Amino acid sequence: MALSHTSSLSPVTDPALKSEITDILMSGFYFLLFPRFIERFFRKTYRQTALNNLKINSIYMLITYALLGILVFLQAPVSDLGAFPICYGLGGLCLGIIATLSSIKSFNHLYHWYTGPVAMIALVILLHVAGTIENPDIKIAAYAGSIYAIITMYSMLKIRFFLVTFWCHLAGLIHLVILQLTQHEISFISFQAYFVAANLIGMGIAYVIEHRERAMFLQGLLLDIDKIEQKQLYENLEKLSREDSLTSLANRRYFDERLEQEWNRCQREKRPLSVVLLDVDFFKQFNDFYGHQAGDHCLMNLAKALKMEASRPGELVGRYGGEEFIILYPNIDEEQIQTTLQRILDRIRDLNIEHQTSTVNTMVTISLGAATAYPVRSIPSERAVTAADKMLYKSKNNGRDQWHNTRLSHCEAQPSQLEILP
Repeated sequence: MALSHTSSLSPVTDPALKSEITDILMSGFYFLLFPRFIERFFRKTYRQTALNNLKINSIYMLITYALLGILVFLQAPVSDLGAFPICYGLGGLCLGIIATLSSIKSFNHLYHWYTGPVAMIALVILLHVAGTIENPDIKIAAYAGSIYAIITMYSMLKIRFFLVTFWCHLAGLIHLVILQLTQHEISFISFQAYFVAANLIGMGIAYVIEHRERAMFLQGLLLDIDKIEQKQLYENLEKLSREDSLTSLANRRYFDERLEQEWNRCQREKRPLSVVLLDVDFFKQFNDFYGHQAGDHCLMNLAKALKMEASRPGELVGRYGGEEFIILYPNIDEEQIQTTLQRILDRIRDLNIEHQTSTVNTMVTISLGAATAYPVRSIPSERAVTAADKMLYKSKNNGRDQWHNTRLSHCEAQPSQLEILP
């Protein structure tokens, strides 16, 4: 069972749904009926299964039907066939209608609306043939053909059990009415032999087919749910491996991976890349005074604010350790980063998080350092982080609550060889 048939049932796995499906499967569902929300999706799936089955077998059915007619016409003179030629042509027309409609996609949702009535008409026509034939040997063959037609209708079309039962019984009723109107006499034993018995066999086949399809559908649902659960588990594990548990920002390992990817991309495209490191001023004192729970709450608020400063494609905010954060800015040069640094500084000040033990402000502040480079092979991506870290310490040593940035020279590879911007 492919997920495409059932994915709209529940985009998120629900333990109660899984338990209910298991209970239905264990119950046996002998009345061939599911709860409404599952039954709707089963019927859609079963209709598609029936259509696929019909498309595959329709050519064989038509060929078999044609060969049967050829065989009859070769074995018996037309005068002994009664209404067979006319009924045979009409029956073939009915099969052709079903085969044609099943190949038109826009009629797929009407499958059970046209197959039942058309098949019923074809069955009435075939049942009428035997009563018009005088030759006893051919009459017996016609009755046998009626039996095969009934069983084929039940098994090949894959119409739902209750629907096909209705149409077959209606065909039998119409057949009896026609016999009465045309004053054809038929014994009750003969009618039981070629119609009632064949109907019972066909009903049994249809029931078994639908019951099996329903069981496979439920098993497919359970399999799909298991796959979704496994996928969600994998995604959660992948998310845990990439995210910091407190702030939900990228952790250091994932940030390093993204930095390397963006560094290589900017190198190919000859675009600038900036890295920003920032540290919460006097955060240890904040924790000691307000408590670690307040400290965690402070970091989470800062993380939310920093996410708003890295919303464009390729940009990323990460928690680099403790109260230290890092931001990746592809496609931003040294002039643009200065505006960004000041905006980040102001955004954190505007949070107005009280910090009575700070010596630079009564509110929480940060110090920032940034490095900008046009990536080249002679400079590894880690060099940008090292340069940003140097600028961060410059900000802290110069009194905190400020920013400094630098530009990495293209031709210099040593950490000390940096061009400092005011």
